[in-house]
Amino acid sequence: MDPSLHPLFRPIQMNGTDRNTYYIEQIPSVSLMAHVACYWESGSIPHEGERERDQETISLPARVLPDGCTDMLITYDSVRSVHSYAYCGNYSHPFALPEPSDVSPSANYTFGVRFFPGGAYVFHGLPLEGFTDMRIPLEECWPVRLNELQERIAGTRTFEERVQVMNAYLIPLSVQTSTYENDLMKNALHRIFIDGGRMSVSELAMREVVSERQLNRKFAEWIGISPKRFSEVVRFHRVLGSIHQGHTADGVALALNHGFFDQAHLIRQFRKFYGETPLTAAKEHQQRLSDLYNNSVVSSDILRS
Repeated sequence: MDPSLHPLFRPIQMNGTDRNTYYIEQIPSVSLMAHVACYWESGSIPHEGERERDQETISLPARVLPDGCTDMLITYDSVRSVHSYAYCGNYSHPFALPEPSDVSPSANYTFGVRFFPGGAYVFHGLPLEGFTDMRIPLEECWPVRLNELQERIAGTRTFEERVQVMNAYLIPLSVQTSTYENDLMKNALHRIFIDGGRMSVSELAMREVVSERQLNRKFAEWIGISPKRFSEVVRFHRVLGSIHQGHTADGVALALNHGFFDQAHLIRQFRKFYGETPLTAAKEHQQRLSDLYNNSVVSSDILRS
Protein backbone atom coordinates (compact mmCIF):
# COMPACT_ATOMS: atom_id res chain seq x y z
CA MET A 1 0.00 0.00 0.00
CA ASP A 2 0.95 3.64 -0.05
CA PRO A 3 0.45 6.46 2.50
CA SER A 4 -0.51 8.76 -0.38
CA LEU A 5 -3.89 6.96 -0.42
CA HIS A 6 -4.85 8.20 3.04
CA PRO A 7 -5.86 11.77 2.12
CA LEU A 8 -8.14 10.32 -0.56
CA PHE A 9 -10.28 8.37 1.92
CA ARG A 10 -11.11 9.62 5.37
CA PRO A 11 -14.02 7.54 6.69
CA ILE A 12 -16.17 9.09 9.39
CA GLN A 13 -17.13 7.40 12.64
CA MET A 14 -19.93 8.96 14.70
CA ASN A 15 -18.60 9.28 18.23
CA GLY A 16 -20.98 9.58 21.16
CA THR A 17 -21.77 12.84 22.92
CA ASP A 18 -21.78 11.57 26.50
CA ARG A 19 -19.67 14.06 28.47
CA ASN A 20 -18.46 11.30 30.78
CA THR A 21 -16.69 9.51 27.92
CA TYR A 22 -13.81 10.48 25.67
CA TYR A 23 -12.44 9.62 22.22
CA ILE A 24 -8.99 10.52 20.88
CA GLU A 25 -6.92 9.66 17.80
CA GLN A 26 -3.28 9.86 16.78
CA ILE A 27 -1.45 9.08 13.55
CA PRO A 28 1.11 6.25 13.63
CA SER A 29 4.84 6.39 13.06
CA VAL A 30 5.79 7.51 9.54
CA SER A 31 7.03 4.00 8.69
CA LEU A 32 3.56 2.57 9.44
CA MET A 33 1.41 5.12 7.66
CA ALA A 34 1.09 2.97 4.55
CA HIS A 35 -0.86 0.39 6.57
CA VAL A 36 -2.26 2.02 9.74
CA ALA A 37 -4.89 4.76 9.48
CA CYS A 38 -4.64 5.81 13.13
CA TYR A 39 -4.49 4.77 16.74
CA TRP A 40 -7.57 5.62 18.77
CA GLU A 41 -8.90 5.25 22.26
CA SER A 42 -12.33 5.60 23.83
CA GLY A 43 -13.25 5.21 27.44
CA SER A 44 -15.03 6.44 30.52
CA ILE A 45 -13.97 9.39 32.61
CA PRO A 46 -14.08 8.46 36.30
CA HIS A 47 -16.20 10.59 38.62
CA GLU A 48 -16.84 10.47 42.31
CA GLY A 49 -20.43 9.95 43.29
CA GLU A 50 -23.27 9.80 40.78
CA ARG A 51 -22.76 10.17 37.11
CA GLU A 52 -23.08 13.69 35.81
CA ARG A 53 -25.78 14.33 33.23
CA ASP A 54 -26.99 17.32 31.30
CA GLN A 55 -30.72 17.31 31.92
CA GLU A 56 -31.47 19.51 28.90
CA THR A 57 -29.89 17.25 26.25
CA ILE A 58 -29.98 13.56 25.49
CA SER A 59 -26.56 12.15 24.74
CA LEU A 60 -26.13 10.30 21.46
CA PRO A 61 -24.50 6.86 21.45
CA ALA A 62 -21.50 6.19 19.26
CA ARG A 63 -22.33 4.68 15.88
CA VAL A 64 -20.01 2.09 14.36
CA LEU A 65 -20.26 2.50 10.59
CA PRO A 66 -18.89 0.20 7.88
CA ASP A 67 -15.68 1.84 6.63
CA GLY A 68 -13.58 -0.84 4.94
CA CYS A 69 -11.12 -0.80 7.84
CA THR A 70 -10.28 -3.51 10.36
CA ASP A 71 -9.18 -2.98 13.97
CA MET A 72 -7.02 -4.49 16.66
CA LEU A 73 -8.74 -3.81 20.01
CA ILE A 74 -7.20 -3.78 23.49
CA THR A 75 -9.84 -3.36 26.18
CA TYR A 76 -9.02 -2.65 29.82
CA ASP A 77 -11.36 -3.80 32.59
CA SER A 78 -10.63 -1.68 35.65
CA VAL A 79 -12.60 -3.96 38.01
CA ARG A 80 -10.50 -7.02 37.16
CA SER A 81 -7.37 -5.00 36.22
CA VAL A 82 -6.89 -7.01 33.03
CA HIS A 83 -6.56 -6.34 29.32
CA SER A 84 -8.36 -8.38 26.65
CA TYR A 85 -7.23 -8.49 23.02
CA ALA A 86 -9.39 -8.88 19.92
CA TYR A 87 -9.38 -8.38 16.17
CA CYS A 88 -12.40 -7.03 14.30
CA GLY A 89 -12.96 -7.52 10.60
CA ASN A 90 -15.07 -5.37 8.32
CA TYR A 91 -18.59 -4.73 9.54
CA SER A 92 -21.19 -4.95 6.78
CA HIS A 93 -23.93 -3.26 8.81
CA PRO A 94 -23.94 -0.29 11.21
CA PHE A 95 -24.74 -0.52 14.90
CA ALA A 96 -24.85 1.77 17.93
CA LEU A 97 -22.66 1.10 20.93
CA PRO A 98 -24.63 0.83 24.17
CA GLU A 99 -24.27 3.77 26.51
CA PRO A 100 -22.41 2.82 29.71
CA SER A 101 -24.82 2.46 32.61
CA ASP A 102 -22.39 3.64 35.24
CA VAL A 103 -18.88 4.94 35.68
CA SER A 104 -16.21 2.98 37.49
CA PRO A 105 -13.98 4.70 40.05
CA SER A 106 -11.15 3.81 37.62
CA ALA A 107 -11.41 4.51 33.91
CA ASN A 108 -12.16 1.68 31.52
CA TYR A 109 -10.93 2.11 27.97
CA THR A 110 -10.52 0.48 24.57
CA PHE A 111 -7.34 1.20 22.65
CA GLY A 112 -7.52 0.48 18.94
CA VAL A 113 -5.31 0.17 15.90
CA ARG A 114 -7.39 1.12 12.87
CA PHE A 115 -5.82 -0.47 9.81
CA PHE A 116 -6.31 1.33 6.51
CA PRO A 117 -8.15 -0.84 3.95
CA GLY A 118 -5.71 -3.56 2.97
CA GLY A 119 -3.27 -2.63 5.74
CA ALA A 120 -3.83 -5.51 8.16
CA TYR A 121 -3.15 -8.14 5.49
CA VAL A 122 0.56 -7.27 5.36
CA PHE A 123 0.86 -8.05 9.09
CA HIS A 124 -1.08 -11.28 9.62
CA GLY A 125 -1.20 -12.55 6.02
CA LEU A 126 -4.63 -14.16 6.45
CA PRO A 127 -7.50 -13.57 3.99
CA LEU A 128 -9.67 -10.88 5.52
CA GLU A 129 -12.91 -12.34 4.16
CA GLY A 130 -12.72 -14.83 7.04
CA PHE A 131 -13.07 -12.01 9.58
CA THR A 132 -15.99 -10.04 8.09
CA ASP A 133 -18.61 -9.22 10.75
CA MET A 134 -16.52 -11.02 13.35
CA ARG A 135 -14.69 -10.09 16.54
CA ILE A 136 -12.29 -12.82 17.57
CA PRO A 137 -9.56 -13.25 20.21
CA LEU A 138 -6.35 -11.75 18.86
CA GLU A 139 -4.31 -14.88 19.54
CA GLU A 140 -6.38 -16.75 16.94
CA CYS A 141 -5.03 -14.61 14.09
CA TRP A 142 -2.08 -12.68 15.49
CA PRO A 143 0.21 -15.08 17.36
CA VAL A 144 3.51 -13.35 16.49
CA ARG A 145 5.17 -11.85 19.58
CA LEU A 146 1.80 -11.40 21.25
CA ASN A 147 3.18 -12.13 24.73
CA GLU A 148 5.67 -9.30 24.31
CA LEU A 149 2.88 -6.89 23.35
CA GLN A 150 0.73 -7.95 26.31
CA GLU A 151 3.57 -7.44 28.76
CA ARG A 152 4.39 -3.97 27.46
CA ILE A 153 0.75 -2.81 27.30
CA ALA A 154 0.21 -3.94 30.89
CA GLY A 155 2.81 -1.41 32.00
CA THR A 156 1.23 1.58 30.25
CA ARG A 157 -0.74 4.29 31.98
CA THR A 158 -1.61 6.75 29.20
CA PHE A 159 -2.78 6.77 25.60
CA GLU A 160 0.56 8.25 24.51
CA GLU A 161 2.44 5.36 26.14
CA ARG A 162 0.22 2.83 24.38
CA VAL A 163 0.87 4.53 21.05
CA GLN A 164 4.63 4.27 21.63
CA VAL A 165 4.35 0.58 22.52
CA MET A 166 2.26 -0.18 19.44
CA ASN A 167 4.61 1.70 17.12
CA ALA A 168 7.55 -0.31 18.46
CA TYR A 169 5.60 -3.57 18.18
CA LEU A 170 4.26 -3.16 14.64
CA ILE A 171 7.25 -1.63 12.86
CA PRO A 172 9.30 -4.90 12.72
CA LEU A 173 6.29 -7.03 11.73
CA SER A 174 5.39 -7.80 8.14
CA VAL A 175 4.68 -10.75 5.90
CA GLN A 176 5.86 -11.15 2.36
CA THR A 177 3.41 -9.89 -0.27
CA SER A 178 4.11 -9.82 -3.97
CA THR A 179 4.91 -6.50 -5.59
CA TYR A 180 2.29 -7.24 -8.25
CA GLU A 181 -0.50 -7.77 -5.72
CA ASN A 182 0.48 -4.72 -3.70
CA ASP A 183 0.53 -2.53 -6.82
CA LEU A 184 -2.77 -3.97 -8.05
CA MET A 185 -4.53 -3.19 -4.78
CA LYS A 186 -2.93 0.23 -4.47
CA ASN A 187 -3.99 1.19 -7.99
CA ALA A 188 -7.50 -0.23 -7.59
CA LEU A 189 -8.05 1.65 -4.33
CA HIS A 190 -6.71 4.84 -5.89
CA ARG A 191 -9.24 4.58 -8.73
CA ILE A 192 -12.11 3.90 -6.33
CA PHE A 193 -11.17 6.83 -4.09
CA ILE A 194 -10.65 9.28 -6.95
CA ASP A 195 -14.00 8.34 -8.49
CA GLY A 196 -15.82 8.43 -5.16
CA GLY A 197 -16.89 4.79 -5.36
CA ARG A 198 -18.94 5.27 -8.55
CA MET A 199 -16.83 3.14 -10.93
CA SER A 200 -18.31 -0.25 -11.82
CA VAL A 201 -16.37 -3.42 -11.07
CA SER A 202 -16.20 -4.28 -14.76
CA GLU A 203 -14.63 -0.92 -15.61
CA LEU A 204 -12.25 -1.17 -12.65
CA ALA A 205 -11.10 -4.62 -13.77
CA MET A 206 -10.69 -3.42 -17.35
CA ARG A 207 -8.54 -0.47 -16.28
CA GLU A 208 -6.34 -2.74 -14.15
CA VAL A 209 -6.16 -5.35 -16.95
CA VAL A 210 -7.40 -8.19 -14.73
CA SER A 211 -10.52 -10.33 -14.76
CA GLU A 212 -13.43 -9.43 -12.49
CA ARG A 213 -12.99 -12.82 -10.83
CA GLN A 214 -9.37 -12.08 -9.98
CA LEU A 215 -10.24 -8.61 -8.71
CA ASN A 216 -12.96 -10.01 -6.46
CA ARG A 217 -10.54 -12.63 -5.11
CA LYS A 218 -7.86 -10.07 -4.25
CA PHE A 219 -10.35 -7.76 -2.55
CA ALA A 220 -11.61 -10.69 -0.48
CA GLU A 221 -8.04 -11.41 0.64
CA TRP A 222 -6.80 -7.85 1.21
CA ILE A 223 -9.96 -5.92 2.16
CA GLY A 224 -12.42 -8.59 3.29
CA ILE A 225 -15.34 -7.50 1.09
CA SER A 226 -15.98 -7.35 -2.65
CA PRO A 227 -14.88 -4.34 -4.73
CA LYS A 228 -18.57 -3.57 -5.33
CA ARG A 229 -19.37 -3.45 -1.62
CA PHE A 230 -16.19 -1.53 -0.84
CA SER A 231 -17.07 1.05 -3.52
CA GLU A 232 -20.51 1.43 -1.94
CA VAL A 233 -18.86 2.07 1.43
CA VAL A 234 -16.56 4.69 -0.08
CA ARG A 235 -19.49 6.46 -1.76
CA PHE A 236 -21.49 6.37 1.48
CA HIS A 237 -18.66 8.09 3.35
CA ARG A 238 -18.45 10.72 0.62
CA VAL A 239 -22.15 11.45 1.15
CA LEU A 240 -21.69 11.54 4.92
CA GLY A 241 -18.77 13.93 4.44
CA SER A 242 -21.01 16.21 2.38
CA ILE A 243 -23.59 16.17 5.17
CA HIS A 244 -20.92 17.10 7.71
CA GLN A 245 -19.83 19.99 5.51
CA GLY A 246 -23.40 21.25 5.28
CA HIS A 247 -23.78 20.62 1.52
CA THR A 248 -27.24 19.12 1.89
CA ALA A 249 -29.84 21.79 1.12
CA ASP A 250 -30.74 20.14 -2.20
CA GLY A 251 -31.22 16.41 -1.76
CA VAL A 252 -31.64 15.75 -5.50
CA ALA A 253 -28.36 17.51 -6.27
CA LEU A 254 -26.63 15.59 -3.47
CA ALA A 255 -27.80 12.30 -4.97
CA LEU A 256 -26.74 13.20 -8.51
CA ASN A 257 -23.39 14.60 -7.39
CA HIS A 258 -22.53 11.23 -5.85
CA GLY A 259 -23.68 9.13 -8.79
CA PHE A 260 -27.06 7.88 -7.52
CA PHE A 261 -30.00 7.45 -9.88
CA ASP A 262 -32.23 9.65 -7.75
CA GLN A 263 -32.86 10.74 -4.18
CA ALA A 264 -34.71 7.53 -3.28
CA HIS A 265 -31.70 5.48 -4.41
CA LEU A 266 -29.43 7.59 -2.20
CA ILE A 267 -31.68 7.13 0.84
CA ARG A 268 -31.81 3.34 0.41
CA GLN A 269 -28.03 3.08 0.16
CA PHE A 270 -27.50 5.48 3.05
CA ARG A 271 -29.79 3.47 5.33
CA LYS A 272 -27.74 0.35 4.57
CA PHE A 273 -24.58 1.83 6.08
CA TYR A 274 -25.92 4.36 8.60
CA GLY A 275 -29.08 2.68 9.83
CA GLU A 276 -31.09 5.89 9.44
CA THR A 277 -31.91 8.45 6.76
CA PRO A 278 -29.59 11.31 5.72
CA LEU A 279 -31.98 13.65 7.54
CA THR A 280 -31.35 11.83 10.81
CA ALA A 281 -27.61 11.94 10.15
CA ALA A 282 -27.80 15.70 9.60
CA LYS A 283 -29.74 16.19 12.85
CA GLU A 284 -27.30 14.04 14.81
CA HIS A 285 -24.40 15.91 13.27
CA GLN A 286 -25.97 19.19 14.36
CA GLN A 287 -26.17 18.02 17.97
CA ARG A 288 -22.62 16.70 17.89
CA LEU A 289 -21.35 19.99 16.51
CA SER A 290 -23.27 21.98 19.09
CA ASP A 291 -22.03 19.80 21.93
CA LEU A 292 -18.47 19.12 20.80
CA TYR A 293 -17.32 21.89 18.50
CA ASN A 294 -19.71 24.81 18.99
CA ASN A 295 -19.72 25.24 15.23
CA SER A 296 -22.38 26.17 12.69
CA VAL A 297 -25.39 23.88 12.39
CA VAL A 298 -26.55 21.87 9.43
CA SER A 299 -29.78 22.66 7.64
CA SER A 300 -32.49 20.11 8.45
CA ASP A 301 -34.56 20.93 5.35
CA ILE A 302 -33.21 17.92 3.44
CA LEU A 303 -33.78 14.34 2.38
CA ARG A 304 -36.97 13.34 4.08
CA SER A 305 -37.93 9.71 3.75
